[in-house]
Amino acid sequence: LVRDQLLAEFCGAVEVEILRLIDYELIPCRMCGKCFDSLHCADDPAFNQVFDRLTHADAVIIVSPHYTPIPSKLVMLFEKLEEMVYLRTSVDPNYRFVLYGKPVGIIAHGGQRDEDARALSYYKTALLDPIATALSIVHMKVIGAGEGWPYGVAFGVQDIRLERSSIFLDIRHNWDLVKARIAPLVRNVAQAALEARPAR
Repeated sequence: LVRDQLLAEFCGAVEVEILRLIDYELIPCRMCGKCFDSLHCADDPAFNQVFDRLTHADAVIIVSPHYTPIPSKLVMLFEKLEEMVYLRTSVDPNYRFVLYGKPVGIIAHGGQRDEDARALSYYKTALLDPIATALSIVHMKVIGAGEGWPYGVAFGVQDIRLERSSIFLDIRHNWDLVKARIAPLVRNVAQAALEARPAR
């Protein structure tokens, strides 16, 4: 509910589609090369669905939690995109991938407390930087959030509590802080998307 309220506030009349990679049964790249001609994976219809959404979007914002450190499905997505680019640029160094110049913002978050400066620095090193590198390799235009956040933004948690009735932790966020931190990124990505649209 909070996430939906934040999206409505930030995006207004902009059409937003949320793709939860956990809902897609992505499989690892086998580097078979069959994607060279079609730019589709011969073995992974879930990837093809996600890739189709990426190619048709005006801009993309990737939200990545911290899992050792990057979530496996995000890595599977990146390895297939990078294989497509590698194969094509090996034949034609001037090749422009279908995602060339598409604005993309990155939001990273994890379970350490937000007031811990070391946590934010770690999320930058472990999530923002490698994700930005992967996106740059596939020719996307990584958008920052201003000084101090050149490759996206990161935030932690406000509080963590152990609930006796559950094996899961009760994680709480300072949503006002989260909103303030991601607002410049969303504005910058939206502006880049508008500037990238062809003139009518």
